[in-house]
Amino acid sequence: MAPDCCLVRASTGVAILLLLLLLSLDASALMDTVHHRPWDATVVAIDIGNTNSCVAGYADGRAQTMFQLCIPSWVAFTGNGTLLVGDDARNHAAVNPGSAIFGFKRLLGKRWNHWYDTEVVQRVIKTVPYKLVEKNSNPLIQVKPNGGVAKEYGAEQITAMIIAKLREAAEAYIGRDVRYAIFTVPQHYNQAPTESTRYAGQIAGVRATRMLDEPIAAAVAYGLHQKLREEGNALVLHVGGGTAEASVLTLVDGVFQFYSARHDPFLGGADFDQRIVDHFVELIKQKHGKDITNDKKAHGKLRTACEQAKKVLSTRRHAQLAIESLVDGLDFMETLTRAKFEELNHDLFLKVIALLDRVMVEAELEKKRNMVDEILLIGGSTMIPKIQRLVRDYFDGKEVNASLKPDEVVSLGAALLTHPSADR
Repeated sequence: MAPDCCLVRASTGVAILLLLLLLSLDASALMDTVHHRPWDATVVAIDIGNTNSCVAGYADGRAQTMFQLCIPSWVAFTGNGTLLVGDDARNHAAVNPGSAIFGFKRLLGKRWNHWYDTEVVQRVIKTVPYKLVEKNSNPLIQVKPNGGVAKEYGAEQITAMIIAKLREAAEAYIGRDVRYAIFTVPQHYNQAPTESTRYAGQIAGVRATRMLDEPIAAAVAYGLHQKLREEGNALVLHVGGGTAEASVLTLVDGVFQFYSARHDPFLGGADFDQRIVDHFVELIKQKHGKDITNDKKAHGKLRTACEQAKKVLSTRRHAQLAIESLVDGLDFMETLTRAKFEELNHDLFLKVIALLDRVMVEAELEKKRNMVDEILLIGGSTMIPKIQRLVRDYFDGKEVNASLKPDEVVSLGAALLTHPSADR
């Protein structure tokens, strides 16, 4: 059995809703790639994210009980080379910031000097604490344990470590081997990152039965294959920890089709966190005369506290930051208000709406916003109240679908297709 702190079971109401949706689920509406697997094999859903990754599914013999596990998409190596994954890796980063690897999803399928990939690779180099090196045109992550020999890993190998951890947790809950999974991928993925994700699964011993677009998985979770009228439209806005994506889905003859889509590979929760960090770094300099800009350990502590404060502000108007011995014995304690957080990130929130607007323009719906029947918000950053308000205002007060946890809805939707009664 997976630890209680990690395991999330669907509530009774959600479980009943998901089971009802299965009765009318048309597999043709999913527009995914299907691969054969043994009829009695257990299949789970795996969603790899920039910030968190999830596995979800059903245990054999307990078809009405969905399990779901989410872990941070972090990997770290200790001084003696021991591999840490998930929460352990993130916690270790507080002690040794340079040992942590995160944000690697952007590198899947990327080539170092390819015209389409170069900008993304170079921006990743500037935003991560670990070293990237080029080998045979591939960006590799270099890891060097204390006193050890430097090792290089591709993004697929690091991703495989996350998948292996998720597989291990699923097997602990189910009580049998997990060898097959539905993998969800961003809509903008072309063949290279999609195949890299598939390959990462193979390294971890998990074969892909389907590669499912994240917006479609979200649409399934909300039952839009039932709710949407023929040629009905749904706007899916995904703002995660590192990326943002907007797309318009249309249901035509029972099949979801992408009407338009746009993405920004460097717009998400990490950027919102950075604005808070910069604010407090300057405050510490002014109030205490200490500059922690280049202090990786202090910076890491502050970033963790800022991320937690951001999450608190999704439900409260004030958040307290308290860090014992931040630097030179200084115990740091400050308050961040929701108003200040929104002020610090105002231009970034507007960039999210600009992304949404570009998709609406491409779909020729910017002047016919009432033709958008459903609005889905997915990704943890869409829990920010200001983003939700801006989206509602854009659509003249229309309510958004946010009853399911935005950072878990993709894996929930994909998990529907792993149900024992589903037509896989």
